[in-house]
Amino acid sequence: MIFILSSCRRCQEILSIEIVQLPYKMVYVAGTVDSLDMEGCIIRFHTRDRSETDMPFGMWAFITVNYEIDFSTPGEYEVFFYWQYGRIYTMIVQVIPALE
Repeated sequence: MIFILSSCRRCQEILSIEIVQLPYKMVYVAGTVDSLDMEGCIIRFHTRDRSETDMPFGMWAFITVNYEIDFSTPGEYEVFFYWQYGRIYTMIVQVIPALE
């Protein structure tokens, strides 16, 4: 006897997305970098069939991150995560002064 298992696309439709782990680096020293490091960020996808899948940030192209961080100026900056249905999450990144 042979059983063929398949899943329908509708069952795997993504209903929601959440950030379950923030990036390892949330504090930057002014003047040492010029881009956001998303390493360590984990995204969880909830599907119609009630399954959950965790993926490292960057594995899915339809999630975008918008930010305007001046990596040379100390301060707190907002970073926004979006997917096709709107904003998922807002995180705060700090840029601290370099020690002299």
